[in-house]
Amino acid sequence: MAGKNYDLIRVVSASKKEYERALRQALPGGVSGGPNAFILSKGNAKISLIIEEQPDKAIALMRLPCIKVFWSFHEGTSQEITELVDQLDLSMMRGGG
Repeated sequence: MAGKNYDLIRVVSASKKEYERALRQALPGGVSGGPNAFILSKGNAKISLIIEEQPDKAIALMRLPCIKVFWSFHEGTSQEITELVDQLDLSMMRGGG
């Protein structure tokens, strides 16, 4: 993804399929596209995501799938974008903390 500026880049321990399922669960009716690019919409806020597979992470004998997610914020106020990102983060949280 070199050569483009993104608003946020995250490395996530999930497969593309798991991440897509979590997005659709977090934002019912507000997710379009897939499996490598998505548009998320809620109210005036619009975010595009590009997903890139990464090498698995290995912890002892366990292997965890890994993806890099590139976020671009297109529409909405900073408050609307923040609320959407917060909603996604809260819904997609996993245990283990």
